[in-house]
Amino acid sequence: MRTRWAFLSLFGAPLVLAWISGAAGCTEETALEPRPGFPGDSCTKTDDCAVPLRCIGLVCVEPGGSGDGGVVEPDGGFGPGPGPSAADGPWSQCDECLEGACGQAEKACGPECRSIEACIETLCANLSATGSPDEGACLVYCQDRFPGGKAQHLAVVNCAQDVMCSPPCAFYPQDYDLCRTFMNNGDCTGYMKACDADARCTTYRDCVKFCGTIADCTACDDAADATEGRKLLEAYEQCVAGECLTESWIK
Repeated sequence: MRTRWAFLSLFGAPLVLAWISGAAGCTEETALEPRPGFPGDSCTKTDDCAVPLRCIGLVCVEPGGSGDGGVVEPDGGFGPGPGPSAADGPWSQCDECLEGACGQAEKACGPECRSIEACIETLCANLSATGSPDEGACLVYCQDRFPGGKAQHLAVVNCAQDVMCSPPCAFYPQDYDLCRTFMNNGDCTGYMKACDADARCTTYRDCVKFCGTIADCTACDDAADATEGRKLLEAYEQCVAGECLTESWIK
């Protein structure tokens, strides 16, 4: 049973209260929508970019195979998969509910915010799945790695926890698994393949998949090659987090 949200609420309590006090307006548009991003502009989601650009490595870029002169993309050059991009859908009723309620918090979740989520999914997943007493320490470790994104991350977590989206959302991990599969078939295919094709990444992934303590988990990247593997795996998890962060925290 997933319990990690309780740890984040505990260790981020002051920020939780600050977010709740302003949550009532999270569904209202108070400013004009920004223009779509052009090539080279920063982004957090594909729909931040002008068509047909995609958000890859937090930058708006031309899709793979669109005549970019052979430039290697941040996803290892594999490019997106055959499935639709996150900007095109189709999405579930759960995603539409969460997007409507928490869309502004998601848009405010910048690179460091997404890096916290990527760290949690990479490093803490097995500790969470096994109910390890080190789970809370792992979550704090990820927050401390990227302190600039802590408030943004907690805002998304708290909104996902507070919003009345169950139903149409199902209990974790059903909608989260559907979202991850969607991204694996579309925007995140290249990041997934980049890890699968690199022994450093697969070795690191196998290590954190079964680590039982925070010490064991953080020791998985002690070697230089393993550190490079971690970066590849976290790049993939950042891609997934770009669309599935709220689904990851619904209860």
